[in-house]
Parts: sequence; C-alpha cells; structure tokens
Amino acid sequence: MDLIRIADVLDAELVHGPKGWERIHIGSVFASDLMSDVLMSDRDAMLLITSLSTEQSIRSAGIVGAEAVVVANSKTVTDGMVDLAREQGLALFRTKFPKYESCVRLGRIMEG
Repeated sequence: MDLIRIADVLDAELVHGPKGWERIHIGSVFASDLMSDVLMSDRDAMLLITSLSTEQSIRSAGIVGAEAVVVANSKTVTDGMVDLAREQGLALFRTKFPKYESCVRLGRIMEG
C-alpha cells in the first residue's frame, strides 16, 4: 500500500517527507512504544506507529529500515525528531488517533 493512502486513512499530518514519499510502499505495520521491541523486528517496507515522541523512536526506525513513522495520540513532534527523519530519509507523520485505532484502520484497508 502506498504511504499517501495510509496518511489519508489515518488523517495524518505530514511533518517531514522525503521526495516521492507519496509513492513509498508499505508492506507491514509495527505498533509499539517499546523501542527494544522495534529493534527486534525484521520486516520489509515497514511503518512504525508509536506514541513515543522522542528522537529514540526515529533512531530505532532508522536502524530497522522502516520507511516511515507515525506519531499517535496527537503527540508533539520535536525539531530533533524532524532533523533525524530528514537525515535518515524517513517520512514522519502525526495523527490524532491512538495506536490501537490507527492499527484497526490500517488493518481494514490492508486486508481489503
């Protein structure tokens, strides 16, 4: 699924997007606030959904090769997070929805 479709379903605000972010393919979603769990993941074309609004979430996403990060619960995205996302070529969004509802919404469209 293309990232632009995911952003639409989550009513997500684009905070930073590398050139061509709209066409980035997402094949799996991982939702967690525990970056130790994220670091144990091994998925291709991954989207990370988290409520952890810190630079560590961006660093962890970069380490596992995630394509994008969505910060849930209308959390504030810091300038440091934006800078790291830019450096790592990650798309960064924020959504008003909690992690659970974000996963349910994405599950519906990914199954169909």
